[in-house]
Amino acid sequence: MTVRIGNAAGFLGDCIDAPRLLVEAEQLDYLTLEYLAELTMSILARMRQKDPEAGYAPDFLDVLRSLCPALFLQTPLKIVTNAGGVHPRACVVAAGRILSENGSGKLIIGSVTGDDILDRLEGLMADGCELENLETGQPFRELEHPTVSAHVYLGAGPIAKALAEGSRLVVTGRVADASLTVGPAMHEFGWAWNDWDHLAGASVAGHLIECGAQVTGGYSTAWEGTDLVTVGYPIAELGEDGGATITKPAGTGGAVTRMSVVEQLV
Repeated sequence: MTVRIGNAAGFLGDCIDAPRLLVEAEQLDYLTLEYLAELTMSILARMRQKDPEAGYAPDFLDVLRSLCPALFLQTPLKIVTNAGGVHPRACVVAAGRILSENGSGKLIIGSVTGDDILDRLEGLMADGCELENLETGQPFRELEHPTVSAHVYLGAGPIAKALAEGSRLVVTGRVADASLTVGPAMHEFGWAWNDWDHLAGASVAGHLIECGAQVTGGYSTAWEGTDLVTVGYPIAELGEDGGATITKPAGTGGAVTRMSVVEQLV
């Protein structure tokens, strides 16, 4: 059994057309869209301060509109994304509106929340958790500036659960980047959560594709002579044994070589 997971967004502001082009070119089981860097979380938190219904990746809504036809044509296709940013519930509401407007109103959306701990900071510190800076040892309470947002990294568990409950679209807040791939793998293969070798294999595959076109040549030092204008976005073909093959659509730019893969992994 092989599960094909493509990724067509590596950051907020990535190519809007990439997800549509990828699913039009390839039959995928899953499409992942990764939007969140640490700086991005701060940007989204500021957006939510200005508008309580904001705080998620606005790019995703345009992407979702373009993907609605594929959700009909590729019936098995599922989308997993951390586009929820600092406000996953608002993202789910906006996504549901788009799906309804495009005739996909019965499609099940899963929402992964729980990463936002801003309201719990005082309680955690009162219980003796000083939240020291890992490099300087400075306690969190000594910071001079007000706290805008506070998030923990969630894992693949809730993603796998949402898929098991029938979700065709899973929207998360802050999760470990590789979890967008590990969650689908756990759901499809039914591995145990202490099956470290399989988890490690899926984690490597997730890290390789989560930055989008970086693994298909966009990050490579061998960029001269490589067509990055029409760069293809990556697909991980995961096997039940935890192994993975990294590829991209035929006829697209960029390159998938041992060097491009190793550079991204390192």
